[in-house]
Amino acid sequence: MKSFFYSIFICALFFLASKDLSAGTNIGLFAGLSTPNDEMNNVLNSSKIDLKNMEAGDLVREATSSGYHIGAKLRFSLSDNFSFTGSASWHKFPESKIDVKDPVNDTTLAVLSSTQNIIPITAGMNFYLINSTIGIYGTGELAYSYIYNSVDFDYEGIPISIDDSPTDNRVGFGLGAGIDLDAKLLILNLEAKYNISNFIGKVSNEETKSYFTLSLGVYF
Repeated sequence: MKSFFYSIFICALFFLASKDLSAGTNIGLFAGLSTPNDEMNNVLNSSKIDLKNMEAGDLVREATSSGYHIGAKLRFSLSDNFSFTGSASWHKFPESKIDVKDPVNDTTLAVLSSTQNIIPITAGMNFYLINSTIGIYGTGELAYSYIYNSVDFDYEGIPISIDDSPTDNRVGFGLGAGIDLDAKLLILNLEAKYNISNFIGKVSNEETKSYFTLSLGVYF
């Protein structure tokens, strides 16, 4: 899967290198809100955890709150209606609690505190319905996401053998729409997008992790 993504990325670089980058190229910065689904803080991709002298403890997760993101994006015009896009960004979601419950009597054996971070590297296309002083477009992109988490333990005498920094590498995608406002010296942008971070490469029983982004950007 990594080879597949790298091949797309290298092809895009060769394509851009063969063009006149002085025309139709915008480089910009963007930031905004990232709103996750209920599976985003499932850092172990499981609803149970192995405990010593027990078959398993049940994991009970609280809902993940909205986070934020920052990133940079390149947009290269292919025609009046299409442009190539490439980006890198960082999405951070706030700390959430995971209770480890005794499956027999439902008592809390331990509490895990986790934070989630996603770094997607994307390649995609914008399709413009209107492309003038005001531009309106739909967007689609392929994303290779590095997903890393930090986990802190709060427990008394319960051995828990898990990584305190679990990571995943997955391929996903994003679909959305945006609006450009051409202010001559720069372009102001508002973009909304639905993202799935682990569409390809999931392990057994791993649920889909998705998030919605609303971004404000400026392009030069």
